[in-house]
Amino acid sequence: MDYFGKGIIENLNLFWDGFLTTIWVSLIAGILSLAIGLIVACLRVTPSGGLKVVAIVYTEFFRNTPFLVQVLALYFGLPKLGIQLQFNLFGLEFNQSFVVGTLALSLYTGAYIAEVLRAGLLVVPPGQSEAARSLGLSLIQTLWYVIIPQAIRLVIPPLGNIYIAMIKNSAILSSIALVDLMSRATFVNNRIDRTFEVFTAVILFYFVLTLPLAWGVSYFEKRLNPHRASTLKLRGAR
Repeated sequence: MDYFGKGIIENLNLFWDGFLTTIWVSLIAGILSLAIGLIVACLRVTPSGGLKVVAIVYTEFFRNTPFLVQVLALYFGLPKLGIQLQFNLFGLEFNQSFVVGTLALSLYTGAYIAEVLRAGLLVVPPGQSEAARSLGLSLIQTLWYVIIPQAIRLVIPPLGNIYIAMIKNSAILSSIALVDLMSRATFVNNRIDRTFEVFTAVILFYFVLTLPLAWGVSYFEKRLNPHRASTLKLRGAR
């Protein structure tokens, strides 16, 4: 008997395999992009003009060029330069598609995170930095122990939105033969020709990934910024 969802159930193992790949790519890219964004944001506010220019060029380049073009340029360009990004780690094989896709997603997302973190750093009152420097802290120590912890609390909502967008952008990596959720869905659809059914399932899989993240962002925002959360609640009640 034919019924809606039959093709998904029969190929659930393929969807699950792609789903796990999407999780791994998003998790690794999330960590790398945060590190990249934090470094670039700090360079944007540093007194050194040369480092600031490098940071500006990076953010403007990756934010103002299509992500798909960046992915294809890295995937086909790096081998031309003799750079092969594939290796085995702890018994796990990371092929060229996985490594390049994760790197591209990290660089692209890192540019947006850098701008959000830079805005957060600039919102922190200058007196905080001056007080820290007067106590003998270096520039790095001032950023790490004084400025960054305060900035992070202010930028949690936009950071959450960026990470949700990053998970959705990972679907583009199927264009370089990464066997992720989107790639598996395309394979299954070509085999059973049930387009609406297959891609409805894909939407639900991505929803399962992004909804907990949205809830988590809301939770931490209320915990770290209770005053702001109370203000928003009062405004909503009016």
